Amino acid sequence: MGKKNKKEKGRGAEKTAQKMMKKQKGKKGEDTEDLEAMIAEFKQADKMKTTYHEEKTSHPSPRSNMSFCAHPEKDELILFGGEYFNGKKTFMYNEMFVYNLKRGDWSKRFAPNPPPPRCAHQAVAVAKEGGQMWVFGGEFSSPNNSQFYHYKDLWVLSLKEHVWRQVKAANGPSPRSGHRMCHFNKNLFVFGGFHETSRDFLYFNDCYMFNLAESVWSKIAAAGTGPSPRSACQLAVAPTGILVVGGYSKTRVKKDVEKGTAHADMFLLSTEPNSKYKWKQVKETGQKPWPRSGYSLAQISQNRSVMFGGVRDEDLEENLESQFFNSMSCLDVISHRWFNFDLRHARGESSSSEDDGMDHDGQLAAGSSTAGNFSVPCPRMNAAVAVKKHNMFIYGGMVEQDSRQITLNDLWSIDVKKVDAWKELVKSDDTATDWQEEGSDADSDGDDDDSDDDETGGGECSKSSGIDWSNTDVTLPTVRATDSLPSFWFRTREDWLELISDNLVCDGSDEMRRADDIAASAEKQARLHFERERQHDEPQNDEQQNDEPQNDEPKEE
Repeated sequence: MGKKNKKEKGRGAEKTAQKMMKKQKGKKGEDTEDLEAMIAEFKQADKMKTTYHEEKTSHPSPRSNMSFCAHPEKDELILFGGEYFNGKKTFMYNEMFVYNLKRGDWSKRFAPNPPPPRCAHQAVAVAKEGGQMWVFGGEFSSPNNSQFYHYKDLWVLSLKEHVWRQVKAANGPSPRSGHRMCHFNKNLFVFGGFHETSRDFLYFNDCYMFNLAESVWSKIAAAGTGPSPRSACQLAVAPTGILVVGGYSKTRVKKDVEKGTAHADMFLLSTEPNSKYKWKQVKETGQKPWPRSGYSLAQISQNRSVMFGGVRDEDLEENLESQFFNSMSCLDVISHRWFNFDLRHARGESSSSEDDGMDHDGQLAAGSSTAGNFSVPCPRMNAAVAVKKHNMFIYGGMVEQDSRQITLNDLWSIDVKKVDAWKELVKSDDTATDWQEEGSDADSDGDDDDSDDDETGGGECSKSSGIDWSNTDVTLPTVRATDSLPSFWFRTREDWLELISDNLVCDGSDEMRRADDIAASAEKQARLHFERERQHDEPQNDEQQNDEPQNDEPKEE
């Protein structure tokens, strides 16, 4: 009876998912029209950029939910996309940064025809045709974080030719973010994820395979009972199949009450004879980590993967307490046995760590990077991980400090063979000072409401047609001598979106109108500023051409 109930529950969840997706299709125009317009503008600007170029940078700006891959043929790490939330606004990116392991420096690369800005997508690098990076899905959020657009597109970046290409293939996964993707048996596998609108949310437990040789999607119809619908799980490749580890999902308990669940189970999608697949829940043994969500998992060898970080949330009446981790655990993907992955000299210093087998997570304050006489990454969730030449690299993540959400952009490495010390390659920026409390947002909205009643009559935004920047203390983005209008907009659009959001006055009653006005006004103001600066520089440029060459090296901003 128990097995039967589980099977029926799984089928019920899948049917519910299908029904909700049909409902979402009917509501698409209501929820996504303004976001699609913003995305279309990004695409149009990117189409104008037809050449590849690279520029040095100190490090990427803080962000979360980006992808982080090791180049399959070079000593490079590739970071793409992501989002940044400062408590008040959300910024979306489609930038690509590359960390060179030999030189120890970051560079920003611009490849033609990139995917539009997104976060919570997945990227996998494969050793094919000089190296490829495949990107699927993800989401785009409005600046006020009230609307979400979920992608179902598939892209491939030629790491040799430095060109993006969208791969259009039928019968692929539905729009989603928070899913997971891996490379197994020369194919890409996508599992799980979620889809969210302003009214509903939906989690998936379906699995799709993309054949890299034939560029064809197919849905896996596996036997057995698989995982329940979830997002934010982790995938590990085993010799016999793919392991699905943990994950997160939430359910609506009441009309306005939601309950989150951090899954602590593990399933194996195994290959069977005649190209069949089968789900099976596996029994984990050893020193299993505490249940948590937001942890990272990196495959360090054919047989082993390492878990890092994460967060455990506890509901205490009306409060939610979060415990962040910075420990490591190692999983044998064949025996499904967990064991601690402490620093070796730390093991010698602490005899208790071998005894309790459970609580090894240093509770360091956000920003702290010392424990004893050695440095370690501070506790965090959603860190990006990659492995190259027996070194595991940890980039960024998020941690809470009081009521603030701190987004990190530091870079660490550890030799997974020696496991003797963490190395801090790049320090994190101090983003705590950038956090804007939710109360200030509410206050400013109230002010906007009052002013709009007097000026606009409600339902519209003022200052969208023109802003007198001379009466403000705002520093506008610099127009470089080498900039064209498309490249200037591509490089500074996030700055303009923030500037317009701060100076565009709305009554707050129509968030769709406000988001659309922000995007349109940002592009218009960028164009006007570019044209003014070009007209101002024309006489000076003529004189410089007669005397000596200009210094076109970009300034560090």
